[in-house]
Amino acid sequence: MENIFSIIIAMIVSFVSVTGGMVNLPKAADTKEAAVTESVKAVDETVPEQVEYGRILAVGDSRTVDIFTGDQSEILGAVYDGITVYCRDAVGFGFLEEAVGSCGINNFDTLLTLMGCNSYGDFSKYGPYYDSLLAQGKKIVVCTVGPTEDRYLSNEFDMTHYENVRQIQYNNSLVAWAKERGVKIIDLYSYISNSSTVIVSEADGIHYFPQPTTELWNYIKANLK
Repeated sequence: MENIFSIIIAMIVSFVSVTGGMVNLPKAADTKEAAVTESVKAVDETVPEQVEYGRILAVGDSRTVDIFTGDQSEILGAVYDGITVYCRDAVGFGFLEEAVGSCGINNFDTLLTLMGCNSYGDFSKYGPYYDSLLAQGKKIVVCTVGPTEDRYLSNEFDMTHYENVRQIQYNNSLVAWAKERGVKIIDLYSYISNSSTVIVSEADGIHYFPQPTTELWNYIKANLK
């Protein structure tokens, strides 16, 4: 019996001399914190949920017409890649209301809007209208207005209404509105500005070539995925 006590005492002395008498046991809180960290890490590494756009209505002006054809002035209700398209030459905000009315508010889930070039930098009517659609449960995807080329603007009216600075002014308001509401933005302005294959027309400084400008449609579709 004494031998057993001697052995136990020797083991305790040895343990204290090695550890200094301090034993660091894992805390329950530490284990929980580690589990939470791993959980957050797992969430961060997952693929974001894809947005469901449902039935899409796209509305635009002459540049949108040019995306699909080089010899028409309007497209009213045609379907491209499952997207219903309304667009017309030389239109502004009024046409947006007209197109939504023609399609029918209950016949689309998402508005893809390519409007603004013919509004000469003024976004003021669009914001409240888009807000009204959001309030009705619609999704909105906004495309920034593409650039113009001042040196090619062909007449006095164009020179004072279609300067590139007006496109930038409109886009600044559009982007500010969209970011405040978490609305998706497709930046056509930057894409066209940096493109070597979508060319601003030297005849008017406003429209793009080649027509149809299928490349822009492909870019838009890619950004909807």
